[in-house]
Amino acid sequence: MDLHKLQIFVDLSKTLNYTDTANNLFTTQGNISKQILALEKELDVSLFKRAHRKIELTQQGEIVLPYAREILTKYSEMTIKLADFQDAKNLTIEMHTIPTMPSYVSFNLITKFLQQHPEVHMQLKEEESYNLVNSLKSGLCEIIFARMFDFDDSDLEYIEMEDDDFVAVLPKNHPFANEEILDLKKLKKERFLILGPSTNLYDPVIKLCQMAGFKPDISYQGTRVDLIMQMVQNNMGISLMMKKTAQNFDSKEFSIVPLTTNIANKLCFVRKKGQHSSANNMFWKYVKMHMKDIGG
Repeated sequence: MDLHKLQIFVDLSKTLNYTDTANNLFTTQGNISKQILALEKELDVSLFKRAHRKIELTQQGEIVLPYAREILTKYSEMTIKLADFQDAKNLTIEMHTIPTMPSYVSFNLITKFLQQHPEVHMQLKEEESYNLVNSLKSGLCEIIFARMFDFDDSDLEYIEMEDDDFVAVLPKNHPFANEEILDLKKLKKERFLILGPSTNLYDPVIKLCQMAGFKPDISYQGTRVDLIMQMVQNNMGISLMMKKTAQNFDSKEFSIVPLTTNIANKLCFVRKKGQHSSANNMFWKYVKMHMKDIGG
């Protein structure tokens, strides 16, 4: 059913005058008559009595009128709700991020952005690294914050925020705990406690060890950094960890030692190329303006 016909019918039921309704709806008297006749044909009823240039509602018209008003009211409410929803969506950013994001100063940039733009809502969700790009491409989120190891995709745009390096995390009483910098070859006989493939850090660790000429003896692999750090403290092995993640743990029971050889690692905000919500564009512009404030 054409809602415009119902609108004409409701207005004409008030004015009982084709000319007045035509003026109210910015159309012609002939069009008003045409639309009413079409509605009567559609409903198979007579809505108005026409006599001596005067009209009045028929009994069928009296029955139709409250339903027509309700349909128009509900339609108006629906459009308002949809508009409100779209406005809220345009001011909401769904971001998926690596679980260790609070370890990075880029996290502070999000906090400052939200303080300066309280009208914007940020929905943050932690997700394992291997899922992040898939979530972005499938539309489950609008922006991701992720580690990028020599990764490039022409469908995505990036803002490189900060660097991070692998370090050796050793028990405090380890023979190499006090080294200023460590050749990874010296750890080839150690038991390794590392983050698993779902974190995107497994393959780089294996590659680092291969570059040092050995295959690591992995006694544990998982997703919980805190558990690995506790295991190192308990002398259950050593770990290769991202420096800024390891530094987030305040402990006197392990040592963090830089490595002589490393693998380039960029922490980036990433989104798909194309059109975006106003909040998304606002955040992207803000990050580009303030990325110089981020220390590598």
